[in-house]
Amino acid sequence: MRYVGGKGRAYPRIINLMPPHRVYIETHLGGGSVLRHKLPAEESIGVEIDPAVVAKWLGRRDDSPEFRIVESDALAFLRGRKFVGDELVYADPPYLPSTRRRPGPRYRYDYTEAQHDELLREIRNLPCAVMVSGYASPLYDEILRGWCVHEIDVATQAGLTTERLWCNFPPPTLLHDYRFVGHGFRRRETIRRRVNRWVSRLDRMDPVERSAVVNAVVERFGTQPGADRTSSWRQDGESMT
Repeated sequence: MRYVGGKGRAYPRIINLMPPHRVYIETHLGGGSVLRHKLPAEESIGVEIDPAVVAKWLGRRDDSPEFRIVESDALAFLRGRKFVGDELVYADPPYLPSTRRRPGPRYRYDYTEAQHDELLREIRNLPCAVMVSGYASPLYDEILRGWCVHEIDVATQAGLTTERLWCNFPPPTLLHDYRFVGHGFRRRETIRRRVNRWVSRLDRMDPVERSAVVNAVVERFGTQPGADRTSSWRQDGESMT
């Protein structure tokens, strides 16, 4: 499923900025590139207002049981959920009309500037980690003032464009998903090979020696959420293109 503003080429950069979380919520789901590519959280939820899009998700034969789809307006969903702080919300609303290269509606369920304003003010007050995609605009910069801003270059049919990702947390040193670490394919491949090489060396060690090395690493750097996912670098990384 492809949609205007879909993150089919930007999802690695977005996933690379996601801190550890127990619950993942992606609003304005559309094609759900980020949800489909990231490692599942304990609970993953996709929120979409368009019944036709929801029907496509529910009709997919390979639809993952690891997440559920909720047919709802994003603002209503966020207002109705009781947040406890272990969630990560990723919001990718329709582009603000004033920032679009081509004027006019491009979505069946579009947003006015007033709706963007209302959504952002709700998001700003959520008591959990939040990420918001969009183009640079005075409205977003004003309401999300003080948030960390990342710029992501995206190749489109109209040429190279730069999107922004606003986060209400600093760049994390611990990630939920380490498979896409590295800016660009070559860098990711270099890191993946390095990790695979080190893990292979550990595999070949005597169990007691391996425990000594791992213990020394933990004492020096501390434990990291997701450390038991090391094998995913080898299994999923091999098929990365």
